[in-house]
Amino acid sequence: MFRLISFGLLALLGYLPIAQANAAIVSKTVILVRHGEKTTQGRDPSLNDAGKLRAQALVESLTDTPLTLAISTQFKRTQETLAPLIAAKGIPLIVIDAGREMDKHIAAIVDSIMAQEGNVVIAGHSNTVPLIIKALRGPEIPQLGEDEYDNLFILSLHQDGPSSLIKTQYGASSSNTQ
Repeated sequence: MFRLISFGLLALLGYLPIAQANAAIVSKTVILVRHGEKTTQGRDPSLNDAGKLRAQALVESLTDTPLTLAISTQFKRTQETLAPLIAAKGIPLIVIDAGREMDKHIAAIVDSIMAQEGNVVIAGHSNTVPLIIKALRGPEIPQLGEDEYDNLFILSLHQDGPSSLIKTQYGASSSNTQ
C-alpha cells in the first residue's frame, strides 16, 4: 500500500511541473513593425529608397520565421513595407482599414490574428504598433517616434497569461537613413 501511495505521490509531483510548463506554451507569434521610411509627397505617400531597403531587410530578418498571414492598413507605405516579404513567403495580405475609430481598428486586427492559425506579421504606424501590442496582452510601450523605423517587435502570445515581448531592430539604424 505504501508503494502505491508513494508512486501516486511521485506521479502527482512529476505532473505539476509539466502542467506549469504547458501554461507558458506559445500559441503563436506576432511580428510587428512600423512601415518603412516614406516620401513626403501626398496624403498617402509611398516608401522612399530607404524604406524600400528596409522592406527588403525585413525579408532577410524573417527568412527562417514561419508566417501564415500579413496584415497592413489601407495606406501604401504599410503595404509596400510587407510586399517583398509577402512575395518571398507566399502568404496572403489582409488590409484592415485604419478608419476614424482607433478602437475598432485595433479590435479588427486582434480578431484577425486570433482567427489565424500560425504566425502573423503586421506593418502598422507609430501610434498603432503600441496599441496592438497592448491589446494582445503585451506590455505597454510608448508611441514610436516620428523617425523610428527600425524597431521589430516579437510578441509571443501565450495560451494563458500575458504575452511576452522582445524588441529588436532590423535594417539600417533609423539615424543612418535620414
